[in-house]
Amino acid sequence: MKRIISLLPFVLVIALNVFAQVLHYELDSIRVVAIIAGSLLIVNMLIAMMLKIKDYFIYGISVVGIAGITFLLIGGPIGDLYIHHIITGLYVGLFIVSFFPPLLKIKPFTIEISKGDYSTAITKGTQFLKINLILNYLWALLFFIAIILTNVTYTSNEIFQTVLATAIPILLQVIVGIPMTMKLPRILMDVVKGDQLHFESIKELFESMPFGLNKKRAEGLDVIVQFILTGDEPTIGHLTIRNQRCTYTEGQHEEATTIIKCDSKLWLDISNNEVSGDAAFINNEYEVEGDAGILLGFAKLFSTEEDVEVKVKAKSKTTEVSYKKFAPNKIKNVIVFDGGPRKDNMSKTTLATKKFCEGLESEGAVVEYIRLKDKDIKNCTGCYTCWTKTPGQCIYKDDMPELLEKYRAADLIVFASPLYIFNVTGILKTFMDRLLPLMKPYMLLSEEGYITHPDRYPEQGEQGFVVFGAAGFPDLDNNFDGMRAMFKMWNSHSENMHMMGEFYITAAELLAQPVYRDRKDKLLETCYKAGIQIVKEGYVNLEDMTSVSDPGVSLTTFQSQSDMFWESMEGKEAFLKAAPKL
Repeated sequence: MKRIISLLPFVLVIALNVFAQVLHYELDSIRVVAIIAGSLLIVNMLIAMMLKIKDYFIYGISVVGIAGITFLLIGGPIGDLYIHHIITGLYVGLFIVSFFPPLLKIKPFTIEISKGDYSTAITKGTQFLKINLILNYLWALLFFIAIILTNVTYTSNEIFQTVLATAIPILLQVIVGIPMTMKLPRILMDVVKGDQLHFESIKELFESMPFGLNKKRAEGLDVIVQFILTGDEPTIGHLTIRNQRCTYTEGQHEEATTIIKCDSKLWLDISNNEVSGDAAFINNEYEVEGDAGILLGFAKLFSTEEDVEVKVKAKSKTTEVSYKKFAPNKIKNVIVFDGGPRKDNMSKTTLATKKFCEGLESEGAVVEYIRLKDKDIKNCTGCYTCWTKTPGQCIYKDDMPELLEKYRAADLIVFASPLYIFNVTGILKTFMDRLLPLMKPYMLLSEEGYITHPDRYPEQGEQGFVVFGAAGFPDLDNNFDGMRAMFKMWNSHSENMHMMGEFYITAAELLAQPVYRDRKDKLLETCYKAGIQIVKEGYVNLEDMTSVSDPGVSLTTFQSQSDMFWESMEGKEAFLKAAPKL
């Protein structure tokens, strides 16, 4: 019924134009036809009002048609002009009712046409409104072009001229306008920004998601996300995101990549940004099985908003160091000095270092891994006995003499330490203080212009060293500066000791979280590959060093998730109450 009411004004105006042509524009002859057409327009408009049809386009065209017929019946110059240009008058009316109403904050007429099978949440959103404003004014442009086309002289034959002047503008709208209205919204979904959609139900949410996929962010993604929702709206269904398309299917998928088990009300609140999904996950308010990494960017997959957060880049100053390159397969003997106090399964520094060692061993290198916390190492007293009374020998009879021999005999030394107050741990620092016997007290001017101490055992040849460090901070600069400066000095002030690589892991505590499994896997793969390369080729790629320093998360997201974690820790409230006030 609504379709008939919508089309009737156009049919009546075109019919009136045909009669005017047939009756040679004689007013007395077409008066009856004009009265009938005008009456039908009025009746059609009244029926639309009774049915509460809110399509202002129907009323606008009807009013324009009735006004034209009124001028025709009154006669005079305006009536005569309308008789000879009825179709032009139609397009003038169409242009008026498409161009001006949106300027008065009236919704574009195209909304009703372009709704298609979009959910209510989408069609009432600001994004859909903006898209239809574009469509609306594209239609206004088409109507303006149609005004011109109806007045172009195509042929001298009056009948053919009438047919062409009527048909060509219609063809323009059928060939260009209608497909544009049907297809352009989908294209513009990835371009036009709008406010966050608000979903009234889980059903509405899943109906909307296939239309809201951000194709750019979904590039290369091939996942099946299974939802098992309970509560007010129990739902079992899955989203398939593949080839930059998203589909929703009811039921369970046996090969789902990720399974989300959640209360339906909670998931609706998360989708509406009324509850933090990160906080709910940290507090175990819903479960995730399989690949939890999809949760990191799940919301952004269905958002056109630009990333306002600046992703932390590994703005490494490592280019200030000229990393040593040795001949392939020179490195055969490797000693690791791990200064971390934590257990192996808790230390991210140890995790990465051991993966690097696996790469070394896969190429035939012999690796000895020493945990310094298990050794007896006294603090250096600064007595200089190792330089004067007993050159090369410390006053202490602890584990250091043995460690010094292993240190100088190695082709490659690996220093491993988590970041403690912007530098290495006290354990590793104590160990390095006790390396003094390996140097002579004399002064040596290096080729780079540094005053250094000469190597006590130069006959044992050149050595390389690599540094591994990890910290909870998400950015490299201004956090690792102290540690990096120390090892840079160790490189420049050692005669035969050369830095070959630095691996500083930022936001290290995130690696334990299932959602960051991809980053953890890539980091370990990089460390393993670096171990292979340093033996096989004699150096490490700079790109591999800097890649481990990229936390893969923005500063604000990291801050938010870290705060949520600590807030969730048991006893925090009691700790705050018991904290001393200075």
